[in-house]
Amino acid sequence: MMKFIPTEEIFKRKGSRSGLPAWAYDNAELTALEIDRIFLRSWLFVAHAAELPRSGDYQCFGMGDERAVVVRDGEGEIRAFYNVCRHRASRVVPEEKGHCGKSFICPFHGWSYNLDGSLRNIPKADSFPELEREQYGLKPLDCEVWHGLIFIRFGGEGASVAQMMAAAEEEVGLYRIEDMECLGESYNLEFDLDWKAVVDVDNEGYHVPVGHPELFDLVGSTYNDQRLEGGLGRSYSSFKDRKFKFQRNRDYVEALPEDSYLPESHRHCWIYWGMYPTFVLTLFPDQIEIYQFFPTGPQQSLMKGKCFALPDERPQMQKARELNQAINAGVGSEDIQLIEWVAEGMRSSAFDGLMLSDLESGVAAFHNALRDELPVLELEQAPAEGSLKQVNQELRAKARVSAAS
Repeated sequence: MMKFIPTEEIFKRKGSRSGLPAWAYDNAELTALEIDRIFLRSWLFVAHAAELPRSGDYQCFGMGDERAVVVRDGEGEIRAFYNVCRHRASRVVPEEKGHCGKSFICPFHGWSYNLDGSLRNIPKADSFPELEREQYGLKPLDCEVWHGLIFIRFGGEGASVAQMMAAAEEEVGLYRIEDMECLGESYNLEFDLDWKAVVDVDNEGYHVPVGHPELFDLVGSTYNDQRLEGGLGRSYSSFKDRKFKFQRNRDYVEALPEDSYLPESHRHCWIYWGMYPTFVLTLFPDQIEIYQFFPTGPQQSLMKGKCFALPDERPQMQKARELNQAINAGVGSEDIQLIEWVAEGMRSSAFDGLMLSDLESGVAAFHNALRDELPVLELEQAPAEGSLKQVNQELRAKARVSAAS
C-alpha cells in the first residue's frame, strides 16, 4: 500500500522553501564529498540481467575512483567484484562490457580469476613468496537483482533495493520487467554543470505545462508528483480519454495495441518511480526506460539511460515504441535547454538561492535527504577552503548528540 507524505510535512524543515544554498552548486570539495558520502554508499543501477545472458558475460561500472565488474557466473548467478587485480591493481577486464569465457585474465601480467572471484592462476607463481591463494581473490561488492535489474553498492549499509522500493513492488510487478530485453543501446548525456542542477529539474512536474508542451498535451492536468514514505518519489499521469492537439500524440495512442498484458488501470499511464539518490524507472504501456544521474567531477555530470521491453513483433507495438521514444526525445531536448539556462543563472552573481512552490515538493524532499547526509548544506556560506569535509563531520557528530539527548 502506498503511503504518501503530505506536502506540508516536506516543507516543515527550516530552509526547505529556499532550496540548497547557491554555493552548493559550484564547489569542488562538496562534489568530492557527495561522491564519497552519497554515491559510493548507495545502490547504483548497472544493467538488466538480459544484458548478461551467458556465463562469462560481464558489464563494468565506475564511480569516482572505484570500478566494478558485474558478471554471470558458471551457475547462472549474477556477481559483482571490484575491477581491480590483486597483483598490481590493473583492471582485470579492460572493456566496458563483453565476454570473458570461464575466467577473468588481467591484461597486465595475466593473473586470472574464476567467475566466482577466486584466484585461478598466477603466471610464474614460483617467483613469488608462498601465498594464501584464498586471500587473493577479487574483492566482492554488494549486488542485488530486483525484477531483473542489477544494482551494486560500493560501501555503506542499510536497506536492500527490494526494501527501499517496497512501496513500488505491487505496481512494478505488473510490468514483468524481469522478462524484458534491451531496446537499442544506452545513451549518455554529459553536462558541464553540477549534478544537482540536473536532478532538480527532473524532480518536479511544475515545469511540464510550460516546458514540455507536447508531453502536457498527452497527459494534461493528470500529471501529479507524489512523495512516499521511505524516500521514494512517484509521478503519475494518464492519457485515457483525452483529445490531443499534437499529431504525434494521436498517432502514439492509436498505435498502442488493445491487447495488453497490463490491467486496464495501467494501459494508458506514464508513471515515473524515483529512488534516492538519482535512479529513475519509468513505466509505459509499451516499454520502460531507466536512467540515472552521476557527478563525474566538479561542474561535470552524466545522465545514462536505456529502454527495455517485452518481446513483441507486432507492427502496431513497434510503431508505438518508436513514437514513445520520439516524444521522450523531445522532452529530453527541452530539459537539456532548461538545464543549461538554469546553469547559466546559477553561475550569475544574481543567484542567491531558490524559492520552491508546493508543486516542487520533490525538489525539497531531495534537498532534505541531501542535508540529512551532508549537514554542511545547512550553511548559507561555504566553509573555508580545505575545511568542508571536517566541518561536515563535526556537524554530523553534533546532530548525533542532539538526536541521542
